[in-house]
Amino acid sequence: MVIFKDFLLQLTVIATLIFTFQIFFAERSERDQRVKIVLSALFGLSILLCMSYPIPITSTIHIDIRIIPLLLGTLYGGLRTGIALSVLIILYRMYLGFDLGLFTTTLTLLISMPVTIYYQKAFTAAKKMMKIRMALLLAVFYCLAGITATTALRGFSYKVVQVQLVYLVITILVVLLFTALVETIKDTIRKNRQLQLEVKDAEIAFLRCQIKPHFLYNTLNSIAALCVDEPRKAEELTLHFAQYLRNSFDFKQLRSMTTVENELELVRTYLNIEEASFGARIHVKYEVDANPSFLIPPLILQPLVENAIKHGLMPQLQGGTVIISAKQNANAAVSFAVEDDGCGMSENLQREILKPDAHAVGIGLWNINQRIGLLFGESIHIESAEGAGTKIWFNIPVRAIDQRGD
Repeated sequence: MVIFKDFLLQLTVIATLIFTFQIFFAERSERDQRVKIVLSALFGLSILLCMSYPIPITSTIHIDIRIIPLLLGTLYGGLRTGIALSVLIILYRMYLGFDLGLFTTTLTLLISMPVTIYYQKAFTAAKKMMKIRMALLLAVFYCLAGITATTALRGFSYKVVQVQLVYLVITILVVLLFTALVETIKDTIRKNRQLQLEVKDAEIAFLRCQIKPHFLYNTLNSIAALCVDEPRKAEELTLHFAQYLRNSFDFKQLRSMTTVENELELVRTYLNIEEASFGARIHVKYEVDANPSFLIPPLILQPLVENAIKHGLMPQLQGGTVIISAKQNANAAVSFAVEDDGCGMSENLQREILKPDAHAVGIGLWNINQRIGLLFGESIHIESAEGAGTKIWFNIPVRAIDQRGD
């Protein structure tokens, strides 16, 4: 009964530490060195606790299940983790005493660990069931190495062989249990992450579909009115309108990006249409020193320009100026801004404009704010005063684009 309790104690310690790692760190990149350090520390602590509270079989024979954290730590942590855990076992065994057990432990590690490390990369690339099989085979090999080392150093003994065989059965069952649980947790987390990405993509696609330029109907009416009196201008406006539509909807994938250059071309096409209707009332300035090939979400600037013209400049009889800027910042981000010298907004409207139930003036801003938040964890900023114009700006981190790999 005492042996059973000691075994459960070791099992509980290992389970607690391993699943603590899985819960708090499994979603992080496995290539992150900080994650590997935490992994090594937790598995190392498991090994120390197992070796500190061994299971007494006889007065001279004690066993523990250090193989579980050693094997899993090596397979999931890699070469450095495996070597570090092996050195830890040898050093702690030296601390416990220079006896035959130290040499048995060292010989077992020298036989088994090179094989485990050799198959570590194959284990990482394998699927769930193959990982379980490989872990079981490596555990069996470790136990056989232990039997060989014990027999070579202590001599043949039926009692020792019986203990080692019992240890082999226990090891197989525990390795099977832990590897299956770890892989199940990783699969669940992976599927959950994929589901989150799909939900995010669907929401981004939905938000993008909401960007339906409000000037479409006005443009068609303008073309119809010009057809009789100014057919050439109507033809020119129709071509600009067709170009705008082609650029607006030329995005094939949900998570596709466009370049700064393409987005500005879309803005220019839109402005050509507006200038055909409003003429000299609209003035536009561009302040662009960002890389024209830098990737940004499509339809992210044009709605801001449309809002600036429709709600900032058009209420003024004299119209006004829109400044469109894209500048590389020192903090590894590109800052985009659309500024007008129009009628501006009150503080109350600025507070309400980013709410999802805002009036038409805020639909485009809320939409863009949501997309930037979903994609990059950023938000748009509004600077405005009544009668003094409005500036709307946001940052897109360069690293965020690189990590997305779009």
